[in-house]
Amino acid sequence: MEEFKLENLPYQETAIQSVVKVFDGTEKNTVNNACIEGIRSNLCTLSAEQIATNIKAISEANGIDNATAKFSADNDLCIEMETGTGKTLVYIQTIYELYKNYGLTKFIILVPSIAIRQGVLGTFKDFEKQLQDKFGIKPNYFEYDSKKLGKVISFIEEQHPQVMIMTTGAFSSDDRILNRSQREDLFNNLPFIDAIAKVRPIIIMDEPQEGMDSENMTERLRILTIEERETRYKTADEKRESNIFKTLDPLIKIRYSATHKNLKNMVYRLTPYDSYKEGLVKKVVVHTVVETNDDASLKLELAECRFASGKQPTAKLRAWIKDADDNYKFKETAWLKVNDDLFEKTKNITYQGYRIEHIRKNIENDSKSEVTFQNKSLKLIEQEKSGNIEAVWQQQMFYLIKEHFDKKKKLIESGIKCLSLIFIDKVANYMDTDNPKIKNLFVKEYQDYFKRTFPKNPLLTADEIEKVQGYYFATDTKKSFTDNERSIASNKEIYDLILRNKKELLNINNPVEFVFSHSALGVGWDNPNIFNIATLNQTFSESKKRQEIGRGLRLSVNQTGARVRDLPETKFDEQINVLTVFPNESYHAFVSQYQEQIKKEFGDDKHGQPQRHKYKGEEKNNKDIKRNENVFNSKSFQEFWKRLSRKTTYNVKFEEEELLKKCIDEVGKIVIPTSQVFSKRGLFVATEGNALTDEYKGEASKDVQLHFPEIDLMEQISENSGLAYPKVVQILMGISNHKEVVKNPIVFVQKAAAIIRQQEMEFMSRGLEYFLCDDYYNINDFPDPWQNASDNVVDTPNKSVYEKVIWQSLKELEFAKEADKAEHSELLCFIKFPPFYKIPTPFGTYNPDFGVVLKRNDLETTANEFELYFVVETKGTNDINDKSSLTEHEVYLIKSACKHFQKLDIDAKIFYNAPVQDFSTFKKFSQTVKLTDKASAICD
Repeated sequence: MEEFKLENLPYQETAIQSVVKVFDGTEKNTVNNACIEGIRSNLCTLSAEQIATNIKAISEANGIDNATAKFSADNDLCIEMETGTGKTLVYIQTIYELYKNYGLTKFIILVPSIAIRQGVLGTFKDFEKQLQDKFGIKPNYFEYDSKKLGKVISFIEEQHPQVMIMTTGAFSSDDRILNRSQREDLFNNLPFIDAIAKVRPIIIMDEPQEGMDSENMTERLRILTIEERETRYKTADEKRESNIFKTLDPLIKIRYSATHKNLKNMVYRLTPYDSYKEGLVKKVVVHTVVETNDDASLKLELAECRFASGKQPTAKLRAWIKDADDNYKFKETAWLKVNDDLFEKTKNITYQGYRIEHIRKNIENDSKSEVTFQNKSLKLIEQEKSGNIEAVWQQQMFYLIKEHFDKKKKLIESGIKCLSLIFIDKVANYMDTDNPKIKNLFVKEYQDYFKRTFPKNPLLTADEIEKVQGYYFATDTKKSFTDNERSIASNKEIYDLILRNKKELLNINNPVEFVFSHSALGVGWDNPNIFNIATLNQTFSESKKRQEIGRGLRLSVNQTGARVRDLPETKFDEQINVLTVFPNESYHAFVSQYQEQIKKEFGDDKHGQPQRHKYKGEEKNNKDIKRNENVFNSKSFQEFWKRLSRKTTYNVKFEEEELLKKCIDEVGKIVIPTSQVFSKRGLFVATEGNALTDEYKGEASKDVQLHFPEIDLMEQISENSGLAYPKVVQILMGISNHKEVVKNPIVFVQKAAAIIRQQEMEFMSRGLEYFLCDDYYNINDFPDPWQNASDNVVDTPNKSVYEKVIWQSLKELEFAKEADKAEHSELLCFIKFPPFYKIPTPFGTYNPDFGVVLKRNDLETTANEFELYFVVETKGTNDINDKSSLTEHEVYLIKSACKHFQKLDIDAKIFYNAPVQDFSTFKKFSQTVKLTDKASAICD
């Protein structure tokens, strides 16, 4: 592999000059004017106003509007460059230009991780000779090491340009060393941090969003005022705890990233769309792999934990939860505590026996929480996915390896080595000595690929497969192991290959083709010949989409070190620079999240939490509600309540054998879908502004085998349907689709129990008969005032029995507001039914929403007026058969209420209107009702 070729790219030159021109007009630094008491400093003679003028002029010249530029008085610059477009080379060449133009000599490159630090050092090394030929100088660049402070002394003293490269972690942890006083002959015994501050370094922040804007780091990188600077060097050592001693006091900070969080003074911007349009990055194909029909795979996840002083820890899980309509949905539970039974909380037999044993923070990484269960080996780690994830990983590996070798065959003709990057969920799944799940899957799929492709060849040896794998796992900012650091130390050759010797990794003769990482290579590190990325990491949001994709966006290089570009007219199938990403989530979800990330980083002004609409008349009210005595004592309401107040009871009659026959017929129709891994492929055509377009490229499915806990089929169906054991046995013996039971017994139980319950409700509804009682609801049960503890209150001073109505849904709120309007002259009064008014049904007690009294004139003679009495149930639909808006339970409650009011019709005519979407619908219905109508006719 030959040396990388330094290119003169116009967009990179624009980015470089955008920083250089900020200092336009300053006096050039020399030994005479920038060297004081043995310290060579950076000098800028421009005023703050002159620098601000230069910044605005540069931004405008680069087409950046004021809102995007976010001009600030801080000496902070932002350069936004899409990942893979060479920002490291840009800021390195900017250093050369700043020395060449202004004699500025002291630079600190601040990076968030060891991986990025090694990438910067590698870039300096790879282009050292070419940069020297171009600029005629060779700066002294070095890695900060607290054990080699001689290099820091040279950094402070030398007249020659100096570049110190340090991680934020090293800066923070070595604070005491930097604050240590020196010999009297060194910088007048100043501590290192003071001496460095005197050089007024230019600080280049690589990926500043990765921890450089914390309160601690912001203070350490703060630019002092003139007064603070003078005070710093006049103040005695005993006052050294002051914040003015903690900062490096940079001349200016220059931020480089594709994903800025803290924008100030943006002078150059290269967006994803610009990069794509100009052919500066690879095209992206997304091939998603996701599990489908997984609702019985014991999928269980830990969403969040709460730890409060003096209180029990609590946790929210994501689980398959049975809703009111007996369907199962994967959603969050309520807050759970130790000893809670998950089966009781979810009503899902899948989780029978899952009782919480511990809710605690992980001792090795307290940023992660965990939940364990009594008598179960399962441990849930916060934000980690579950389910049949290994089947998904296996398919990701299958497609990744196939894609790798398809591309390798084409790329080798152009002298390009193909590399693939795999992000994994946890290091143990690759490095564990007993069961490295991901590594085992890779080995299996790699071996299977060669079996299929070269069936006559001998099997690959374990050593041959081992040689194609490289890996890098690092510690986190708290020095906690996110991986097995000892394994890295014992394999320094691979560590150096991935981090230090990018050129060797690109050599076709080097066997490593697949690189495994946890998260350390997730930002900052990249390689031009990454052509495939698989994200096996289970986290929901730990790795941002653009950062993951960015590891492979850089245009590829061949064995001569030259950048390879596709000509504009090249057909897509023949293009070289195509990155294929294999995420383990749905194509739609991946594209949506990727687009959402772009929106955030482009500063979409529509971003933010949706605000709940405040309705007129709605107010927070925890006070008592007074009764509207005029309405309450009116003849209309008194008569209405008299008719309503009589109670009923009921009987249910049906033939049990008919029910069982119907259940056998319906349960016998159950078909269980096969659990599958589904994959879909699409090309990102463009990313322009907030719009993301893609082109469909195909899809496929593969059946996977699920594993289930042992269950007692008869007991579980009986438990979930309320049917006695002998009757369940009769149903199971009567069906012929037993193969569906074997496919997925848990789902079969859920579906069978739901069918039986639905048939039971239907038979009970048909056989339901109400009878009048001699008991009545007492009108004196209406309190005055009403004790209210709800925030959901709306004023109803005109027609309601109470001056305010407490509502439970927006439909009720709107109905109450409309009903209370004074212009409804025909509406005499209405009531939101109190909780004590309950109608008994086989499906539980029913509390209707509103009672309404209307005044009507006799059509034949306008002199005769009469009243009509209505009970109204508000829902999101006017159609009782609308299953998308009504649950089965709600339907049967309404049907039961209808029979109740039919029975009251014997001596008290009340018309029941349910379901009703809004007040205008009720008005139309009421206008069709005649005094001679029977309530039973309306219900039917």
